[in-house]
Amino acid sequence: MGRNNTFLELELQAGKKIFFLSDFHLGAPDNAESRQRETAVTAWIDAHKDEMAALFLLGDIFDYWFEYRHVVPKGFVRFLAKIAELTDNGIPVHFFGGNHDTWNNTYFQQELGMHVYRGNMELQVGDARFLIGHGDGLGAHEKGYKLMKAVFEAKASRILYAALHPYWGCLMARAMSRQSRHIGIAADENRHIERERWKNRNLLQFMQERLQQGHIDFFVFAHRHWPVLAELDPTKPEVKVLDDCRTSLAHESPADERPSFYLNTGDWIRYRTFASYDGKTLKLEGKQIQDTF
Repeated sequence: MGRNNTFLELELQAGKKIFFLSDFHLGAPDNAESRQRETAVTAWIDAHKDEMAALFLLGDIFDYWFEYRHVVPKGFVRFLAKIAELTDNGIPVHFFGGNHDTWNNTYFQQELGMHVYRGNMELQVGDARFLIGHGDGLGAHEKGYKLMKAVFEAKASRILYAALHPYWGCLMARAMSRQSRHIGIAADENRHIERERWKNRNLLQFMQERLQQGHIDFFVFAHRHWPVLAELDPTKPEVKVLDDCRTSLAHESPADERPSFYLNTGDWIRYRTFASYDGKTLKLEGKQIQDTF
């Protein structure tokens, strides 16, 4: 079933990095485009596996995923095989359920060797403290979304949905996903940007409140589909976006005197962005980087 709000400590060897990726939405919008994205992801894994200490998949890897007792969604075999190859070779892969693929059970652990989580994780890498997760439903607002999320994640909802034949269950879920994505794509670009800015500010409020409980060096989230790396101001509703998309940990400073940063991994539909950390520097890399604040 996965673990919730957990803590993990990692040590990096010289020349190794941890990587963060999210929002592949494999399966959307059709088989042809999904296959192109899947090929790009597996090629990326091949290009970075030799320097990979751990891989964190921060949700919405699949546009739809539901595990019946004896049935899982077909497809994605190239990606799944690549993940199995990583774990078979001792590279840990950590999977966080997103709002599109939260309905996972034991398949990822038993067949692929992944570690599966729900909610956020505090990650300690050397001197650096991370808070990572998919990032949906955080902050004081989005009450309607939080209610919907609670309904979808309820045990009763899973039982009722599992009672559907897989043919109808998959058909219904994929139709809902396509409709949601159509609405988002059809929106005016300026409205889309403003909506993402508002959502990021809501997430900013969550991060500021979390900093009142103790220092976090790097908040790393997904879900927003908008890559950004920014320095947080714990007391003001504003951030300083980093144009060079990288920042280094101030090892010489006490933890409570170090700045805090927010990174969003973006997506692989438009940007193909990802983040890496080598023990000193957190980087956001990919095609395009956007300022959404």
